[in-house]
Amino acid sequence: MLPVWRDIAVFFDASSAGEKIALHAAQLARKHEAHLVGIYGVSLTGEMDRFAGNARGEAIRHVVERRRNEEEQKVIAAGRWFANLSGQFAISSELRIVWRDGLDTDAVLRTLHSDVIIAAHPKPDDLPTGWLGERLLLATGTPVLLIPQSWTGETLGTNVLIAWNRSREARRAVNDAMPFISTAEKRTILTVDAAKNMNDPDQEAGTNLLQHLNRYNVEADIAKVASDGSPVADVIVREVAERRVDLLVFGAYSRPRTTELLFGSTTRSLLATGSVPMLISR
Repeated sequence: MLPVWRDIAVFFDASSAGEKIALHAAQLARKHEAHLVGIYGVSLTGEMDRFAGNARGEAIRHVVERRRNEEEQKVIAAGRWFANLSGQFAISSELRIVWRDGLDTDAVLRTLHSDVIIAAHPKPDDLPTGWLGERLLLATGTPVLLIPQSWTGETLGTNVLIAWNRSREARRAVNDAMPFISTAEKRTILTVDAAKNMNDPDQEAGTNLLQHLNRYNVEADIAKVASDGSPVADVIVREVAERRVDLLVFGAYSRPRTTELLFGSTTRSLLATGSVPMLISR
């Protein structure tokens, strides 16, 4: 039996970017016959402060009530839109509302039982700051599929590139991405400067991972690349473009935190420059 996801969570809002990410999530839910949980964000703080700053006394209460009524109407509209989307793709779904700014305990709990979180990157403007994909990953421990707002690809997960450095995080990412990896048309295991970092120079980089995938009847190619002094993230981004990859899989923050702080983070560089969907785990 091929690995599948049964519960998918998507963070979205009423913006065009938010609706686009919900559409991607619905497509994946249909493919995997998964239940889709739409987590709809309502951020009040910034708008409240702006309006209330010009009001006094009783006027403040009216401003607050009016603003809340407006948001309630948005929630009703979002519920109808999400229900129509679910009907269009014939999937089971539910909509959950989070009213507070930031990534609070409730938001974390709502995603703990999901196999994967889907989020736009960068996040849509109307979503709370705490809903950045990177922060969702660190707060929940659930793998996150980040889809760039600028991405216009017609396929997702048909040509998969695995950024492999033999770390615990990379192993976790491969395991979490198996629903994609097992059904992809092409898979590549990419190692960067592996010969310099391996204890056993006779062991070809990526071989053990390839053997593991073969036991699932999954074939893959191994690509060994030297950085020649370039940042690892730049090498990965270049390989993604040259190979026309439509999904990058990697483990986030696989180096010690002190090293990340001193020498910079490959993870953050990939998040800043990535132009294709990325499945990240930690």
